[in-house]
Amino acid sequence: MDETSNKHGDGSLRTAAAQKRARDVVLTEDAGPDKKHKVALNEIAAEYVCPLTRELPLDPVMAKDGQIYERSEIIKWFARNATSPVTREPMGTELIPAPLFRNTIEKLVSSGAIDGEIAEAWTKKLAQEEEVKEMRARAEDGDGDAMHLLGVLYNCGQLGLARDEAQARAWYSFSAAAGDPRGLAEFGRCLLNGVGGPRNIRIGLEMVRKAAALGSDVAAFRLGESFFGGFHGLPKDPARSRYWLKKAVDGECEYKHLPDVDVARDDAAEMFPDLNQEE
Repeated sequence: MDETSNKHGDGSLRTAAAQKRARDVVLTEDAGPDKKHKVALNEIAAEYVCPLTRELPLDPVMAKDGQIYERSEIIKWFARNATSPVTREPMGTELIPAPLFRNTIEKLVSSGAIDGEIAEAWTKKLAQEEEVKEMRARAEDGDGDAMHLLGVLYNCGQLGLARDEAQARAWYSFSAAAGDPRGLAEFGRCLLNGVGGPRNIRIGLEMVRKAAALGSDVAAFRLGESFFGGFHGLPKDPARSRYWLKKAVDGECEYKHLPDVDVARDDAAEMFPDLNQEE
């Protein structure tokens, strides 16, 4: 057996021991924890903490160094490193799913055996996972709004999803195909700026124009900016710029998804100082 296999085997034995201790705690929790019992619980919790996040993993995997990691975090680590985050020694990238760890963590947290901030953080991540799962199910059923929201999550790296512009663009494109004005606006932005894929000015403008006509305040604002500066091949046209900017910042659009309306209003006022004073 080579050195890597030995390390992996030692890690498996350590994992099995930690799981047995955790199961024993779950079975005896009703007996009433004392101080020593609480110390033992803290030691068990430490066995389950991901070395990268310092939190209990929601999707635990075992790496070749015998350590348990959050899958998304160790994958990001491997994109930059070829070593173990713990030992700093060279390590292969094979990952073994550890569903028993997930089940045991859930039992420890739900029973109160592990509590405090570390349990609260895990419970929050679990709720986020369920929210994303429900959103993805709606998106796969053809809900254009859910498709757009998934794009936003990937674009910003929220609710436990890693930031991924290509994934964001893909979901925006699905939303646009479903006719959702918000998806049209964001897919248009991706095409105009080459976000998550190649640029396509003609189709990008087509998407943004259509989204603005359907009531997207984001698309209206972008059209206003483009007509003001003559961007994306559009002519400088103050009248049309003012028209679209006013619709965006005055709340006239049906679909309101500007990230920060106050900032957009200030930006519009820089282009047209009297815009906010108009009736």
